[in-house]
Amino acid sequence: MKKIMMTVLMAALVVMPLLCDPLVVYFSRSGNTESVAERIAERTGADIFEIVTVQEYPEDYNELLDFARNEQRAEARPELAEHIENMDIYDVIFLGYPNWWGDIPMPLYSFLDEYDLSGKTIMPFVTSGGSGFSRTIRSIENAEPEATVLEGLSIRDRRVNDSSTDRAIEEWINGSGLF
Repeated sequence: MKKIMMTVLMAALVVMPLLCDPLVVYFSRSGNTESVAERIAERTGADIFEIVTVQEYPEDYNELLDFARNEQRAEARPELAEHIENMDIYDVIFLGYPNWWGDIPMPLYSFLDEYDLSGKTIMPFVTSGGSGFSRTIRSIENAEPEATVLEGLSIRDRRVNDSSTDRAIEEWINGSGLF
């Protein structure tokens, strides 16, 4: 009987990582990060949540650059327009964002300030013109020191709609060992 109980326990421990409740959280201004987020959610069956601020960002690209840069310099925490009611049900958080001047956008800081992700696994993904993650992973780790931050996925803006991005997403998710 003891041997059977140990076998059942070991089987449960092997299967547990596959039984995670994922959530894709993303902030996107141009649609690139949103496109990647939707594909991750589709591949994993995750719920999806878009970070939206109360104040709208300028549509004009140059105005957006100035606005976002000023926000970053002021270390602003823009008010979020929507909130997650049941964050406790999620084990894995896919966290997506564009790289803005080597860091995460300020609305992401607002999100990380609002939610305690202690004990959760964060899988970051970034879209950028070529700078990749820069210091964004460190920013996430500093904001959520009690979370486990796994290796992230970096997608160049010009490759967002390539089939190579679908392959990269698949390999990244499979390589996590969680799905």
